Amino acid sequence: MYILLLLFPTIYSFNLLMSDRPPPLWKSLSSKLKGKARNWFIDRAKKEGINWDYMVTQSTNKMKRLHFLYNDSIDHTIEYPEYYTQPFHGYDTGNLNWLSAHEGEPATLSMAVNYWKGVNPITTQNWLRYNITNNIKTYIDKSTLISNPYEILDIGCSVGISSEYIYNAFKTSTVTGIDLSPYFIAEAKLRSEYYGFNIDYFHRNAEYTHFDSNKFNLVTCNFIMHELPQKATKNILNEINRITYPGGVIAITDLSPRELKKDGIFSVFTQWAFEVTEPHIYGYYERDIKLLLQDAGYINIEEVKNDPINSIWLGVKK
Repeated sequence: MYILLLLFPTIYSFNLLMSDRPPPLWKSLSSKLKGKARNWFIDRAKKEGINWDYMVTQSTNKMKRLHFLYNDSIDHTIEYPEYYTQPFHGYDTGNLNWLSAHEGEPATLSMAVNYWKGVNPITTQNWLRYNITNNIKTYIDKSTLISNPYEILDIGCSVGISSEYIYNAFKTSTVTGIDLSPYFIAEAKLRSEYYGFNIDYFHRNAEYTHFDSNKFNLVTCNFIMHELPQKATKNILNEINRITYPGGVIAITDLSPRELKKDGIFSVFTQWAFEVTEPHIYGYYERDIKLLLQDAGYINIEEVKNDPINSIWLGVKK
């Protein structure tokens, strides 16, 4: 079964690129194996020194405040797209549940532990995240007339960690984060209260943000593009273009398909454990981010290597 799953990119590449739904074979295998894959990732994180259970407990102990923030944030008019309500990341309801929010911090902390072996998880997270902001700053200085982006939007902010690094890197900017999960937004707001981050968070669909046109000087998307089907990807890029000020910057950080295709980057089992929880990953492997940015109206497009696995794609709105 594992071999069949790993053969998807070569067998179904065109259909996977264009389809808004994962193939039936993926759904069948994922339904049986996603729990095992999720448990493997948690066990790996614990072995790397991440106190997973403690972090989850710290979050669950604050449920009274989280429920208040959830009720205060949720937009009941949002109609969730089909790709967002299907099982992914090992959860039957994707990101639309409290467990995924409670596990957001340790899951985020575990992202980079496999990139630099034998290094403390907090250090690897700092390397990953500050590489992103440093690459954005370098691009802004080199390719734009923006001295400092005064309005920044972080799309797919999850529980707020990506927004917090942006906030720390751009001290004089106003930072806003949006996510389609009201559970994540509640957790992000709780973190802002606890750590004193002056970040605004909203429960929004990135395909239809409802922000004014030409509002933001910088829009970031961290690790969400590989979770999207092709149509949603195009819709989000067009929406980002609408709400970005002319001359403003888009920065997309995500897995580099080129790096992932190299031998030895992941073990077969690690790759399988990741792919079995990602419904649209094979379509993403075939996607050309540069071309999509060009089609959405961006110029001066660059792809920069961010770390051993991820790239950051940058562009300027015409």
